[in-house]
Amino acid sequence: MALPAVTHLQVLVLEAVKDGDAIGRDLRDRLAGHGVRNSAPAFYQMMGRLEEAGLVDGWYEQKLVAGQNVKERRYRITRRGRRALDQTRAFYLSRSFMLHALKRGSHA
Repeated sequence: MALPAVTHLQVLVLEAVKDGDAIGRDLRDRLAGHGVRNSAPAFYQMMGRLEEAGLVDGWYEQKLVAGQNVKERRYRITRRGRRALDQTRAFYLSRSFMLHALKRGSHA
């Protein structure tokens, strides 16, 4: 099985949008909950790379906040993104089972 094509940060984002779309600000908050403190520009550059790779779709939505129109960037996972997430999960699960089996064998 080949190495995953996505980074650990990208996996966190794909996990966050796998069940529905999310706004960029909420995704940044989720990453912060995992100890990731990216600046806004770094975050949106990463999201741009995910869009270019076809792993997420992004679009702007207008929203009225305190009487002002605000544009929010929203994201959702694509089929390709879901495949990449599934392949990454399978890769790490297979390694986890292998490590567990090796540990059991060394204690015998």
